[in-house]
Amino acid sequence: MKKYNPAVFTVCNLAYLPKALVLAESLLKHDGFKLQIFIIDRKTPVELPGELANFVWIEELGVPALYELAFKYDITEFSTSVKPWLALKLLEQNDKVIFLDPDTCLFNSIKPIVDDLDQHPIVLTPHYVTPQADTLPDSDLGMMRFGSFNLGFFAVSNAMQGVNFLKWWSDRCLRFCYFETQFGLSTDQKWVSIAPCFFSELHVSFNLGYNVAFWNSHERVVSRRADGSLWVNGEFPLIFFHFSSFNEERPELLSTRPFDEKETRGKKFLELSLVYKAAQLRHKIKASSVPYGFDYMSDGTYISPTLRRAYASVVSEMPAGHDPFDASGPVGQFARKNHLLEKADGMYRPSGFGDVGKHKSKFAIVNFLMRQVLWLLGPNRFANFSRLLVYLSSYRQNRDLWKL
Repeated sequence: MKKYNPAVFTVCNLAYLPKALVLAESLLKHDGFKLQIFIIDRKTPVELPGELANFVWIEELGVPALYELAFKYDITEFSTSVKPWLALKLLEQNDKVIFLDPDTCLFNSIKPIVDDLDQHPIVLTPHYVTPQADTLPDSDLGMMRFGSFNLGFFAVSNAMQGVNFLKWWSDRCLRFCYFETQFGLSTDQKWVSIAPCFFSELHVSFNLGYNVAFWNSHERVVSRRADGSLWVNGEFPLIFFHFSSFNEERPELLSTRPFDEKETRGKKFLELSLVYKAAQLRHKIKASSVPYGFDYMSDGTYISPTLRRAYASVVSEMPAGHDPFDASGPVGQFARKNHLLEKADGMYRPSGFGDVGKHKSKFAIVNFLMRQVLWLLGPNRFANFSRLLVYLSSYRQNRDLWKL
């Protein structure tokens, strides 16, 4: 039998380590080799379970303009921006590289993915392969916003197109890995929606045993056969499940994110959810309680998301070799001059569609004010004003807003 031993890696900050360790444990169980975990965080003296995985700190790798990336991007943007760069580094020593998000878990061997790479230099999975029902209010709009492929998984070989794909993707991610769906950007994912236009050998896998998750729960059912094996739709062995935004408090709901028929669909995967929850509890470690190191300036000041975007607007004008995290340096001075330091205690929590109901009174006030603006400007100017507000929502594109 041909031996297979690809490089399998993930990325996470210290807080996500319990999830990554569940993935590492499952890889050891089903394939017998260690996961490469790249820690996207400040290097700090913490105890890590080397018997489960190989750990590498992002600060040890020589990533170009590392601290600029860590400052202009939030944790999600930063960790996704370096994925293709890390895959390129791994291809220098390995013929095949497989990436899995830290919140995935293997339920079978990855050998089918390795076999795919014998035939194709790039392997991706769509978010789902069956259109959402037309009766749903959003139908397939989610895929339009976030991209065709879920980049919680990708696999590449060191064939020419595999390497060229990673070089192209890495360049885009290092420069434009923002989560700004209003401008067609969704971290690393949206870029890959156009990759099939450039890489003719890219393979879109329709193996439904890959990347099972809440977003494709309308088309997949997991069942257990008499021998204990897990199958998807009775046809595909379950290779890995993606527990994205896993709801630890209510595993029967599967994810904290909204999705259609949540309670009904979540219960379909309750057995797997309970297994995953128990595995995470086994791997709780002290390191996961350490705050994200790139969230703070050198004096402990929290870095607001507005400061990150403002910095992205002026980074090319900053002195060469500057340390953006130095509170007394040019970025600290820039932040104070533009009132970009958060005075309130506590970290930023982004509001989403799920929060709309909590802010009805605020929406009523905003809508009243917008009606007054409509009355003052007239319908045509109001339309242009609305478009301007969308443009202004990306502070990094409005250089004139900031004093340097």
